[in-house]
Amino acid sequence: MQKYNIPCINTSAFAKLCNTNKRTLIHYDEIGLFQPAYTDERGYRYYSESQCDVFFTITCLKDLGMPLKEIKTYIDHRNPNDLTGLLLGQQKKVQQELLHLKRIEKVIETKLELVTEGAKVQFYNGCSQPFLAEFPEETLITTPYLGTDHHDTIIAALSDHIGYVNANRLNTGHPYGAVMSVKDLRQGLTDHYAFFITKVADTAQLSMGSEDRFLLKPKGIYAVIYLQGNYYLADDAFRNLLDFIDEQNLTAGEFCYKEAIWDELTVQSEQNYITRISIPIL
Repeated sequence: MQKYNIPCINTSAFAKLCNTNKRTLIHYDEIGLFQPAYTDERGYRYYSESQCDVFFTITCLKDLGMPLKEIKTYIDHRNPNDLTGLLLGQQKKVQQELLHLKRIEKVIETKLELVTEGAKVQFYNGCSQPFLAEFPEETLITTPYLGTDHHDTIIAALSDHIGYVNANRLNTGHPYGAVMSVKDLRQGLTDHYAFFITKVADTAQLSMGSEDRFLLKPKGIYAVIYLQGNYYLADDAFRNLLDFIDEQNLTAGEFCYKEAIWDELTVQSEQNYITRISIPIL
């Protein structure tokens, strides 16, 4: 505590107290933003401990991107009503930034999960051994039903899909995938696509009126195989997976899900891309 209410914290000590430097304090003084409580006849600046809160708040506002000029305007005309408005506005910015950072955190978590998943797979001639696995329910953003292998139609639908996902900030780190009809696959139509999909965290991310753009990948047991190499050269993987289902006397669901695990972000060569192909078992 100070004696007799006389400011007695010099510039160096106050800078250390507020986790800043003398240069910043001097600059703030020169532009009239934050001035010492007292300057002696030799020009030495002194501060009071009560100024710490003011400096801390200025620092917070600056860290939020508020220009020093705008902060000074408030400081020069400060009053409770203006402070309330200022803080409410900055609170909204913080909340938006927290949502943005939360989304980035989710993307990082997703990418780590995909890298780990791919690293566990063993391949034999470009495919893993088929197996059964239990998957949780998943929410997927989709294109309208396609049911075609027409190149221009597919590219247009995929471009619209990626644009929609990005514009609505629905991407949580999962590369886009595809849904294909098991019936088409059994007929050798391995280039026919029913939907393009992107996995999202939950339906709370979806805006009103977008219900027709998502579907639920059902919870349950799936027959699964991993493909190593070009995402589009999956004929052997489809055949191996369908043969596995038939040999096990299992009944396949309507759709097959084709999802990238390792892509251009993870590896340099498409020979090392990894794709997970799964079919629900009824």
